[in-house]
Amino acid sequence: MFVFPAIITPTTLAVSILALAPFGVLVILIAFVVWQVKRLNKIDEKLKDIQEKLKIGG
Repeated sequence: MFVFPAIITPTTLAVSILALAPFGVLVILIAFVVWQVKRLNKIDEKLKDIQEKLKIGG
């Protein structure tokens, strides 16, 4: 049988979730920005590669 700890009451649980929610949103936002920057860097590398191939061929 599970015994719910007395320190963690439903009120403290709700307050802690509300306090930690902005940090979760911040982590998601930072991860999204990092993902976008990596994606843009890959596109930039591909464009530079295409430019080099066009310079050699042209």
